[in-house]
Amino acid sequence: MNTNKMKKIFTILSISLLINFGFSEELITRTKFIMGTYISIKLTKDKEDLFTPAFQIFKDLDDKLSIYKENSEISELNRAKKKELSKDSLVIIKKSIQISKETKGFFDITVGKLTKDVYRFETLDKKLPEDEEILKNLKQISYKNIQINGNTVILKNDVKIDLGGIGKGFTVDKVADFLIKQGIKKAVISASGDIRCLDICHLYIKNPFGEGWIIDLKTKNKNTSISTSGNYERFIKSKTYNHLINPKTGKSEQNFASITLFSIGNNTDIDAYATAVSVMPVDLAIQFLNKKRFGFILILNSGQMIFSKNINDFVFVNDYKMINQSELLQ
Repeated sequence: MNTNKMKKIFTILSISLLINFGFSEELITRTKFIMGTYISIKLTKDKEDLFTPAFQIFKDLDDKLSIYKENSEISELNRAKKKELSKDSLVIIKKSIQISKETKGFFDITVGKLTKDVYRFETLDKKLPEDEEILKNLKQISYKNIQINGNTVILKNDVKIDLGGIGKGFTVDKVADFLIKQGIKKAVISASGDIRCLDICHLYIKNPFGEGWIIDLKTKNKNTSISTSGNYERFIKSKTYNHLINPKTGKSEQNFASITLFSIGNNTDIDAYATAVSVMPVDLAIQFLNKKRFGFILILNSGQMIFSKNINDFVFVNDYKMINQSELLQ
């Protein structure tokens, strides 16, 4: 077996991410478990001293934004319903409200009661709720229940917020900005499916129906942002009950197996947009993404792959595999 093929197989087997990737050997990797996932940063050897402050940004923002840390700003806000917040928390909440408006409510951070209290994702006692329990909590979901007065945020109608659909992208942007200010030209920041490549990257999109990769890509532009959302990583009992909850129905999406978005230097937006698009009807999702002019690769639960017309502006598609129909039955 040749060396390149061995590297490709090793990459897929060793990194449990929504996008599997390989980069030049001149970059070294450090990985830590933060924000409920494995965070990886790649830097050149002469910049190793920047690993510590870069990971600290992830830790600091996790301490502010996590709904699974009792003393985080967002957890305290969810309990008290009124709290003066830091600049970072205010910025991400304001951005979330903006994107909720743009997506007509398909992205909505006020799903917190459903995700944390009803489904209990990210906990050991996650469960499938009854329809009655979903409907009871669905009535409260609306970004309009968030009121901002200066630095103070007020949550009305007993809502809770969950920044899981935008927080990792926001933090990747913060770390990328830090590294760029340090004069870094080559680096990769990866937080689950949210990736920033400061230089050119070689990417493998995971097969959402089986093992290994399904699409082999190489970015065309420096400072490319990538965000992938899929129904196959986090679910209860089966992928039918995945973590991608439609704020309009309170139930898991059933159209998309995997969504990958590409932009230049903006992980915050595409993280949230990928979350929103994952619960939209297919035609509406394509229409929305075309207006935003992102590059995208959509893989439907039927196995159909849809590439944006402008995909070649963002990546070279080196190779892709046809989906084995037997995998769709699993």
